[in-house]
Amino acid sequence: MKKIFLFLSTVLIVITLTVVLSSWSDGYHATKSASGAAAGYTGSPHDANNCTACHNGPLATPQTGWITSNVPVSGYVPLTTYTITATATRAGHIKFGFEISPQNTSGTLLGTLISTTSATQLVGSNKYITHTSTGTSGTNSRTWTFNWTAPAQGTGSVTFYGAFNITNANNNQTGDTCCISTLVIPENTSAGIANLNSNQPKINVFPNPVSDNINIQYSLLNTAQVEINIYDMAGKVTNVLNEETKAAGAYLNNFKIDHSKFRKGIYVVEIRIGKTKNTQKILID
Repeated sequence: MKKIFLFLSTVLIVITLTVVLSSWSDGYHATKSASGAAAGYTGSPHDANNCTACHNGPLATPQTGWITSNVPVSGYVPLTTYTITATATRAGHIKFGFEISPQNTSGTLLGTLISTTSATQLVGSNKYITHTSTGTSGTNSRTWTFNWTAPAQGTGSVTFYGAFNITNANNNQTGDTCCISTLVIPENTSAGIANLNSNQPKINVFPNPVSDNINIQYSLLNTAQVEINIYDMAGKVTNVLNEETKAAGAYLNNFKIDHSKFRKGIYVVEIRIGKTKNTQKILID
């Protein structure tokens, strides 16, 4: 009798621990995913995984139009930066997540992903973009935006692969719905041949207004001397941010604003590449 009692007690303890650990694992995973998906869950041919790998529910449902962009119908111009928009929609839901990556069938990242808001973040050596803990809430839908710098000339069409999780907000991975969507963007091979060879600098400065840090994004078609300066409205150089030779490619530099050199007001960011230049006004607050 004593042996039977000990056996039953052991079985009961094992079952209890299994249930507790399973519940803890579900809650931990759900909490972890709430702050961003792990790399490699876009549903692309190379990733071969989407949200259903972790969230129990029906098979992933294909959706049309959940990934869009401001790229013209004619296609992307190489080394040009565009805005990509991702939207998950489901009536009666208030929590959403996503992960997107522009890849070829071998899984190679095409272009450069740029997180531009606190609702998104880069993971997997900047190959994937996903939500943050502050970027999951929405009433019936959630929209995220980020930037993408197109790859070099001759890359061809780029496919954005995305997986979206529509949660039931029960703090675990059961009962959620996963959707997948793609966006194919062709390369514009006919327009702008002269522009592509002119090395005309393209500049993107954000955020604007600027408080403490400023991001300056630009692209080069050839190796060139790059100078980045900030001028006040009187035309005086207030700060030299960069002065060096750069190889061809896309660049994103972050600079800290030294408030001992700047008063609140309007300034001009100037980027010189070789003998050409481009400018953009910013507000420092």
